[in-house]
Amino acid sequence: VPPSKPVAHVPTSATIGSKAVLRCSEADGSPPPTFRWYKNGMLMPADPRSSPTFRNSSYTLDATTGVLTFEPVSSFDTGDYYCEASNNVGSPQKSEAIRMEA
Repeated sequence: VPPSKPVAHVPTSATIGSKAVLRCSEADGSPPPTFRWYKNGMLMPADPRSSPTFRNSSYTLDATTGVLTFEPVSSFDTGDYYCEASNNVGSPQKSEAIRMEA
């Protein structure tokens, strides 16, 4: 079963220096989909240090659960976030984008 449109749970504001948890949920996909996160339309790598765009950010990303954790939040993390669910059936589905202000 292809994934349905996922829902991104993004805090609209996050305190710099604290922890922020973003979640992506999807109910219908079978096999269970994997999740990817995008910030301002750019795919977020699993390891932020691997990318010049994200190396100033400190986060962990779990593709299986769809949980994206910023610890600590920095001013760099303000932006529009959305997630994408995909399995091997049908086409990947994107959530609505939600802006998080640090």
